[in-house]
Amino acid sequence: MPLYDYECRACQNVFEFLVRPGGGPPECPACHSQDLERQLSTFMMTSDEHNREMVKKERKRRLPQHQAEQKEEYDHALKEHLEH
Repeated sequence: MPLYDYECRACQNVFEFLVRPGGGPPECPACHSQDLERQLSTFMMTSDEHNREMVKKERKRRLPQHQAEQKEEYDHALKEHLEH
């Protein structure tokens, strides 16, 4: 029986689920949603495709913080420029 990693789209909870033949669909143990995204399992061997997927996911996760940092940097540079 395969063990899969899932991320809940409703609450972003990440969890493992043991898929049993004839069993029902997985649901999030935190919020009971069935709107899930199956993740690459951590026990898989590393590959270029796996690495690209992980980088893509991490960039997506960090995008709001990165945009805020860029705006702060721009505002600071603009303020210094206008003061001189």
